[in-house]
Amino acid sequence: MKLVLVLLALALAAFGAQAAPFLYADPYPSTGVQPDAASFTVNGGAPIACQIAAVSGAVQPKCDLGTITTPGTYTLVMTVSKAAGIVNTPGGATNTSGGSASSAPFAYKLLAGSVPTPALSVSP
Repeated sequence: MKLVLVLLALALAAFGAQAAPFLYADPYPSTGVQPDAASFTVNGGAPIACQIAAVSGAVQPKCDLGTITTPGTYTLVMTVSKAAGIVNTPGGATNTSGGSASSAPFAYKLLAGSVPTPALSVSP
């Protein structure tokens, strides 16, 4: 019986654990210009670096929101950028001008835990 309870507790812990929330942008297909860097700001603060993840022939900016831990409403803005570059080929060259683009502000709300503190008592 103890073994069953331990296994049940481990299963609940595994399924109850959640990864940090992530902020995503729509994927950028390989047929167009793909960003090579992304960042986001929280309430207009300093930029926080994001990952550029490969997804099915495209790339997708993915930002970890795990650093936002205080309940409240936040304004998030993601900025993607592409560095300028030139690729030389025999008889020509391709010049990609660099640039960046920012999303519209996105409202993110972090709520406090929804479970109240337990009240304890002892009874016979």
